[in-house]
Amino acid sequence: MLDLRLKRALAMTMVILLGCCLLATLAFALAQENEAGAAVYKKRCLMCHGEDGVGDTKAGKMTKTPDINTAEWKNGKTVADLETTLSEGLGKMPKYEGKLSDDELTAVAEYTIAKFGQ
Repeated sequence: MLDLRLKRALAMTMVILLGCCLLATLAFALAQENEAGAAVYKKRCLMCHGEDGVGDTKAGKMTKTPDINTAEWKNGKTVADLETTLSEGLGKMPKYEGKLSDDELTAVAEYTIAKFGQ
């Protein structure tokens, strides 16, 4: 009877450890993607939108960059919506189609939604 309990406890311990390893791997992968998105944001978006997304930078004021912290912007924006906007441009914002890879577009869209969205 003790051997059976010990085997079950060992099996549960292994399941928990495996789950923790999977979660750590997922967290690491998400952090890597977030770093890629942050790098693109810093290179392509920061000069106009600023660190806080308000658009209160010199370039942002000159181009009348919208505040991406507003309820209107935050509600309902999806990664796909933002990828389209980034690819096609909007107002004075340039088109990034052909300038950013699909992976970069997705990374910066996910980063921006995570940082400023919902």
